[in-house]
Amino acid sequence: MAAKRTDVPELGLFEKADIPLVQVSTGLSLLFAALTGVFRGKASPRYYRHHVQAAAIRTFVDRISHRQQKYLAPTFAEAYGSVMKKRGLEPSIISLPHDTEGYWLGNKDAKNVVVYYHGGGFSMAPMPLHFEFWLDLLAALNTSTNEHDIAATGALRYILASGRSPSNVIVGGDSAGGNLALATLLHLSHPHPEIEPIDLSEPLAGVFGFSPWISFRTDWPSFTENMYKDCVPVDVLKRWAEMYLEGREGDPWSEPLRAPAEWWRDAKTERVLIIAGSDEILLSPIRDIAEKIKSVFPNTTFIVGYDESHDAHLYVDAGRQTQTGKDLRQWIRSRL
Repeated sequence: MAAKRTDVPELGLFEKADIPLVQVSTGLSLLFAALTGVFRGKASPRYYRHHVQAAAIRTFVDRISHRQQKYLAPTFAEAYGSVMKKRGLEPSIISLPHDTEGYWLGNKDAKNVVVYYHGGGFSMAPMPLHFEFWLDLLAALNTSTNEHDIAATGALRYILASGRSPSNVIVGGDSAGGNLALATLLHLSHPHPEIEPIDLSEPLAGVFGFSPWISFRTDWPSFTENMYKDCVPVDVLKRWAEMYLEGREGDPWSEPLRAPAEWWRDAKTERVLIIAGSDEILLSPIRDIAEKIKSVFPNTTFIVGYDESHDAHLYVDAGRQTQTGKDLRQWIRSRL
């Protein structure tokens, strides 16, 4: 889902002057990683390419401010429009409550739908690669007899109001979007006190979290073990979490790992899929929530991609086929 904010921040003189320095520091980090990568130890990624790319990404996201990022990056609508134009597809944007928009991929009349929440620290628009990945996955799914549609929107109510059966709907997301997907699942059985409940006539076909960011703690073992393997810096997660919470205390709906195990027992879905990379700093909390859900909801699958970092298909392995990407496609095909 995306807010309708199309405004690009007007940067001050010093903010604009700092952008070339961000680019220089990123380039220097890449060069240093390239030169020293041949001597890397077990604390670094197995593959040289992963080592270099992860180091450059860490430096970039750590150095750039939220305002600078919004200034440089395409908006949600621009990223969506550019990919749809490139693919020769007709864009379809719907207006939703709370000043948000939904972006469709595929046939709006398809029987089966995936409601997808994109990642980006709860603050950044999706990259074109988000749309590219799902269009490729959609094409692979539609080689079968069933027709699917990917709806990049949080509008589960909208999808259900269209007359579709919950058994034809999957809800999922990556990173911060994985948080939202699991929080939505939690809301179905244990409604947030400030949000209108959603009544289902039957369980959803499935819910998945791809590298879900479901705890804002930073003292997990994997934060130390995978610090130099992953592309996400710990300090950036702290900043994003503070922006998201806006001074509030975390709760089970903002950090799904906080929910007690019993809250997942009556999850309103047929299946749950949790995916993580062996090299990502979020591995420990992701493993914890997978085990917690599975302890009371047996139809839970937990997959760890070997030598994969956070959202590998979008970052370190961008544009490449990853094992977890294949696993997600197979799981969706089996559910719909």
